Amino acid sequence: MTDSITDDACAILLLCAYQGGEEEFRPLEGAEYNQLAAALYQSGKRPRDLLTMESIPEVPPIRSDRLRWLLGRRINLGFSLEEWQRKGYWVLARSDEDYPKAIRAGMRNHAPPLLFGTGNQSLLTSGGMAIFGPDTIPDGRIKKACAAAAAAAKEGRTVIAAGHLKMARRIVETVHEHSGCAIWVLHEGVLKPRLKKSHRRAIRSSQLVMITTQSPKASQETGQTAVVGSLAVGFAENILYIDGSNSKTREDRFAITASAMKRLEDSRLLCGRKISPEGERLKEAGIKVWEDEKADTKRRRARRKSAASRTKGGKTGSGVQGELF
Repeated sequence: MTDSITDDACAILLLCAYQGGEEEFRPLEGAEYNQLAAALYQSGKRPRDLLTMESIPEVPPIRSDRLRWLLGRRINLGFSLEEWQRKGYWVLARSDEDYPKAIRAGMRNHAPPLLFGTGNQSLLTSGGMAIFGPDTIPDGRIKKACAAAAAAAKEGRTVIAAGHLKMARRIVETVHEHSGCAIWVLHEGVLKPRLKKSHRRAIRSSQLVMITTQSPKASQETGQTAVVGSLAVGFAENILYIDGSNSKTREDRFAITASAMKRLEDSRLLCGRKISPEGERLKEAGIKVWEDEKADTKRRRARRKSAASRTKGGKTGSGVQGELF
């Protein structure tokens, strides 16, 4: 892994990735990195230029001593990359040519500076169907979600699950049972589910990829959980939103509802007789209700054509104004 890391990616890793021992200064969060990237872009420079600068610029409110300290971790980064590679992780920086174009096109400058993962990286470009919902889903709807996942797997479509939630776990297991392929977007850096026997088998057979914005050394408290929903939507051609419970304590840690709201034309709502306030908002915004039978082939082809047009020409790098490395 160390040989294949570009200088731009090296700088982004130093600035944004946890390696352990960050008691004095925390790595940059996405919004902070974007501030720095914008300043570099405006001055005609790239992240790699920070590695050779004698004087590190200050980009308020980011202090130059913090940047200097983060960039000084290069030796430790080499050890971290070797360790992560031994454990089966890979990393993509937003400056890399093989950073997923669908994420660049959909999230633009909000795309995460780094993506860490394990498993078949090529699945990230396969499109497919995202099946997700808020934190608490009634069991009956989880069953229907798994049936939809099974149907998609049988058709050879990739299924995208979001978060370490009960429904996401069940969906991924269902896809495994039908020898299908899955993308599982998670929040924590260590990607604990990779250790489960069925997931290890799926990873070995190139039928599963797990992805996160956090490094394997990051604690669960770091980073923003909302990016999980945005990534899941970004990878998908179409979306099945599973309505949650009406419980007063209901949560949506991964901003699933907000993510579906951005892709209403590509989304369908699976709900019960009692619909949650979030489900009502989606219906008012124009989302259509899911039909149990197979989706109309013509409509699916139109979605794929739309997804292709969104990603076409979605280059990485700083060649276009507003597209930050």
